[in-house]
Formats: sequence, structure tokens, C-alpha cells
Amino acid sequence: MSMRHGNRKARKSIAIIGEGLTEYRYVDDMRTTERYRFSLVPGIPKHPDLDDIVKLANERIKAGYDYVLCLIDMDVIEGIRDKMEHYRALKKRYSKIIFVESSPCTEYWFLMHFMPRPSSKEYANYDAVAQELKKHIPNYDKTEAFFNKTHIYRELTEKGDMERAIALSRELDKLHKTDPEVYKSYSQMYKLFDIIKEITK
Repeated sequence: MSMRHGNRKARKSIAIIGEGLTEYRYVDDMRTTERYRFSLVPGIPKHPDLDDIVKLANERIKAGYDYVLCLIDMDVIEGIRDKMEHYRALKKRYSKIIFVESSPCTEYWFLMHFMPRPSSKEYANYDAVAQELKKHIPNYDKTEAFFNKTHIYRELTEKGDMERAIALSRELDKLHKTDPEVYKSYSQMYKLFDIIKEITK
């Protein structure tokens, strides 16, 4: 039976596929914290490679989810021509999937909660972002032990400024598109919050 069968106001659903533990626990904590009236379902593929992420996302589309997002860490793709070309081909092929990029990684989105304004400072990898993030969340670590002790979504929304993070995410994505050599670090997480805003109107 279809999710929407016989009910024009059926519960909307968002599936979010991330490549690892960080994305899964962030989305799961958002789900339990906010108690949305729609269904927010995190997912993690068996292997953290692009093809497995997209395969799982495609399964969610076939299952009837209204929105399916893939959270992509660009540090494993950028700079490797074959990987970048493959990623572009996947984006073109799977037009129903919403790709949400963060460069270098999802932790840059976390860091945005503490940034006062758009910055052109480049973070080359996870370690560089984590070092900066630890100024605000001293014990940050992408491990089960950390996420079991710390509700990361709550931690970020209580200690940081989510509205500003969303605005910075939108602004830095624009700046990256117009001047990619200057604005190399960015995150497109605003795409998720735009969808949430749209379906909770």
C-alpha cells in the first residue's frame, strides 16, 4: 500500500543517507529532539563509498519517501579527477536524489554554528575542522563513545546558533559557486532545513 493512499494529508517523509556514524547520529538526534510531525529517517550504507550511498538512497526513493538526501563529504572526492567525474555522473543519473555536499566534511557544518560570518578560511581535511570545532565542543570525536555521551544536534543548537549556521551555509555555497578558488570550504546543509521548513508550513 502506498504511503499516501487515500490520505491527501499523509505524513511526509525524509530519508537522509550519510556515509558514516557522524551523519547518522546527527540526523537521529535531530529526529528524537525535534519530534517532527513528518518522518525523518537516517541511513548508513554497508560501505562508505559513493556507489553504496547512492544505491541505498535509490532504494529509499523506490520505497516511496518524499525526499531523499545524500550527505556527501567532498574531501574524499575533490582533487581526484576520476572520483569527481564519477560523482558528477551519479548526480546527473539520479536526479531524484538531493545531494548535500560539505567540504571538507560534515563537521564543517557543525563549525558553522559558531562562526560569526562567512569565511574564506580553507579547512583541508577533517583534522583541521575538528581542531577548530574542539574550541567550542572540547571533547568532540567521531566515535560511538562520544555520540553516546553527547547529543550532537542538541549540543550544537544549545551552544551555537542554528539560524546563523543555515544562513552561512546558504551564503558560503553561493560564494563557493561564484569564487571556488577563494571559498573552498562550504556546506549545503541549508537544503535539508529548506525542505523541513517547506513541509512544516
